Amino acid sequence: MQLLAIILYNADGGRRVVNFRPGALNVVTGQSATGKSTLLDIFEYCTGRKTATFPIGVMTDTVSWYAALFQLDTTRAFAARPAPGPGKKTVEHAMLKFGRDLEPLPYTDLAPNTNRHTLRQRLGRFIGIEENHRATPRGRGPSSTGAHLGHATLLCLQGQSEIADKSHLFHRQSDRYVAADLKQTLPYFLGAAPHDQARKHAQLNAARSRLKQAAKDLKRAQDPNDAAHITLAALWHEAHALNLVPAPTPPDDYVQAMQTLLDAVLSPATEPHHAHQEDQRKLDLERTCADLREQLRVLAADRRLLLAETAAADDYAASAHIPRGRLASLDLIPLSQDDDASTCVLCGSVLPQPDPTITTLRNSLDRLQQQLDGIDAMRPARHDALEALHQQTTQLRSRLRAAEHTLQTLAQADQTNGHLAHADRIDFARGRIHGMLTALQRTTGADLVRLTQARDTARAAVEALEAELDPDTQRKQLLARLVPVNRDITLWAHQLQLEHVNQGVHLNPDRLTVEFSTDSGRLPLSRLGSGQNWVSYHVLAHLALHRYFVRQRRPVPRILFLDQPSQVWFPPTTHDDEDSLAAQQLFQLIHEVVEDLAPDLQVIVCDHVDFPAPWFQDAVVHRWRDSERLVPAQWADAAASRDLPGKVR
Repeated sequence: MQLLAIILYNADGGRRVVNFRPGALNVVTGQSATGKSTLLDIFEYCTGRKTATFPIGVMTDTVSWYAALFQLDTTRAFAARPAPGPGKKTVEHAMLKFGRDLEPLPYTDLAPNTNRHTLRQRLGRFIGIEENHRATPRGRGPSSTGAHLGHATLLCLQGQSEIADKSHLFHRQSDRYVAADLKQTLPYFLGAAPHDQARKHAQLNAARSRLKQAAKDLKRAQDPNDAAHITLAALWHEAHALNLVPAPTPPDDYVQAMQTLLDAVLSPATEPHHAHQEDQRKLDLERTCADLREQLRVLAADRRLLLAETAAADDYAASAHIPRGRLASLDLIPLSQDDDASTCVLCGSVLPQPDPTITTLRNSLDRLQQQLDGIDAMRPARHDALEALHQQTTQLRSRLRAAEHTLQTLAQADQTNGHLAHADRIDFARGRIHGMLTALQRTTGADLVRLTQARDTARAAVEALEAELDPDTQRKQLLARLVPVNRDITLWAHQLQLEHVNQGVHLNPDRLTVEFSTDSGRLPLSRLGSGQNWVSYHVLAHLALHRYFVRQRRPVPRILFLDQPSQVWFPPTTHDDEDSLAAQQLFQLIHEVVEDLAPDLQVIVCDHVDFPAPWFQDAVVHRWRDSERLVPAQWADAAASRDLPGKVR
């Protein structure tokens, strides 16, 4: 994707076409305030940027449509957007048209047929940006797309205030969220991350959420204090009282306990059942309830005692820390046994005899510190003890609720079925237990299997995606792809004789800056002085990136916009001093890189300089001086004569 032309339209049907040559260095030179810098803004607006950043004045008063003509691999694209109305910063609708021999359209053919999002998406697909959606971080707004054309153009533009910025390397890096977007998408544009990585990250987040929920559901279903477990324990106690199962308590495995109880109520009794045995087991159950209540009372007392001890220890520690801290901070007494008590701690003079008060205070302070250390050491043990008491209490309460529920059920059965024969009462109880077990099995037993499978499936998905998205692997891939980029920056920096290049120059993808190896470690670009260094390293870093993009056929527009790279050297009138030579060397390097990559890279430079060198003169495509400028003077004259701003179509 390279730029063939930028086109402006006014409301009277007038058209201003600014042509560019693909695959070459294009220099737009001229005086200030002729519209050179605005070319970058128009390019970004026509590729889908939301906010229009055109300077207020003759352009915003006269231009009604902005358009750009692009050369794609096998076709051309005409992208246009209306100018925002008065008081507005943007418009959503746009126009996009494709054609092999497409030329700038006449004003009468302009009509919206899409929006800026679709325009950006379709142009991105033409240059190879594949679908890669990602989840939007909280607070990031409505967009949920991954790398798109807007992110790619951030790597193609260097505005006038950016190209000499020592703190920010990329276009709009200081804008909200832009730095984060650059860090996330740069690995994709360099080829260190597959096109579907963003989508897989979203899948990983979703799989982790499913795993967390499945584990929570399974834990809840397996909780012995859950209503289903209490119901099963109560049914087991009832079956034991009726001599249907021999063990007084169910096994810990929920599924096993359910199956054992189900087999027992469906099997015929092997021994005759006597009423006195049932009464005895009811008495045993009552004793069990009483014993459980007593155990709970003891645990509650232990818990109260432990909480009281903890509170007392905390109060003592808080009180003891105050004098200890004051003494230590004032350094009134030595804290080591090796200190000499014969020296005055206030004035440092030598005492005739050691002061016993100092030794006494020092020993007291040591004992106090030991006590405080003991209190601190006991805190984890007290916490563990409280947690153990809580777990024991929870288990005992669960057992007590099950036993009490069993006694209530047996009492209700006596009232309801007391007139039946003993054997019939047992059969009736068997049927009721069987019915409740069937319901439990349907709602909990099957759920346990299903929830276990859901947890295992989610865990397997998470592990598989984590293996594919290993951050260490991606980091290695990213750094490996930056090796040729760093090599080119270092080579060209030597060629331009820039500072701090001897030990290597590196592009840091985390900090989004250029760094320099030194004996004391890597230093960022912001630590270097001289605007010449800042501008040069900006240009070299972007040239090296685009050289990599071209050679690796990465989905980035083959365009590099540079606005005012000569600004740090000199006014545009002098060409025979050292500053002129340094600036000309930078331009010549740009020219050589473009020729080396021709026809796969287009560099557009907007500047004041107009070097006499033949290669530079061949690169000049527009020379805006005197009355020549981006917006024709007659447009402003016509608007002024009507005393009306340009109309928006």
